Amino acid sequence: MRKRTEQEWIRLLKESKELDPDPEYVRKTREKILSEARKSPSSIRKRSWKTIWPTIMAVCLAAVLAITVLNYQVPISQPSSPTSSHPEPVSKPIQVNKDTEVFIYNTHSWESFETKKINGYNRKKNVQTVAKSLGHYLTQESVPTTIDDTNYTKLLMEKDIDFQDSYELSRKSVQKAVQAYPKVQLVLDIHRDDTIGKKEKTTIKIDGKNAAKIQFFVSNTHPSYEENLKVAEQLDRILNKMYPGISRGILKEDERPYHDPVSYNQDLHPGALLINIGGVENTLKEEERTTKILATAIKHALNEQ
Repeated sequence: MRKRTEQEWIRLLKESKELDPDPEYVRKTREKILSEARKSPSSIRKRSWKTIWPTIMAVCLAAVLAITVLNYQVPISQPSSPTSSHPEPVSKPIQVNKDTEVFIYNTHSWESFETKKINGYNRKKNVQTVAKSLGHYLTQESVPTTIDDTNYTKLLMEKDIDFQDSYELSRKSVQKAVQAYPKVQLVLDIHRDDTIGKKEKTTIKIDGKNAAKIQFFVSNTHPSYEENLKVAEQLDRILNKMYPGISRGILKEDERPYHDPVSYNQDLHPGALLINIGGVENTLKEEERTTKILATAIKHALNEQ
């Protein structure tokens, strides 16, 4: 049998009469369509849930991220005040105690140890480490202590300030401390001797082990310096009674007019002293041994008052 061409099929369709479907066929077809229509909502819901589930998860994740971001506060830097020629110290005391009786700081914060250089500076082996050690042992002696950990040497370098102005920076911290701690009895600026080649001058044997010697410095450039001198003499006496020779005594500045501004902050409080603990060639272990002894001596001195 020959197959009809496309043109022939088109012609036949045009010439054919309109179809008249069987009524029974129409009825059954209608019922089938209605039946399928009743089933369709369930299937649509299933397909819809599968479709929107990933979207719901994405929205939830976005909400969590948004809450996290909103709760995070970005720190805003505060501009420095342009009214002062020297910036305020930027660090806060590492310990704060309103009952403070001893306040410790380091004007020359990078004065270092275990070196042969007079002006040797070390960011780790320095007088700030010694100050913290002294604070630790004072706390063990139940002496309320605050340590100012401001790095004045670093601040000088960052702000390009002359080294001779170090005391102008530390002075501001001492002024605040005297006001903040009404019970303070001692304000100690911890340094070390810069003597080179004579470690025996800054070292003593105690119980078979080396320890650093102590030296007090009192400035007489202010009218009430004798009050500071009395405190230094008291500590010198107690130390040498405990371990004869551990204190090298008191170094007094040569007489100068009282209007000289360099008082090493000792005019701010009668218990303000500059203390050299050891020298550049002493080790931190030797320094630590001495801070423990000094803490005990300070405890005795406070009990005498």
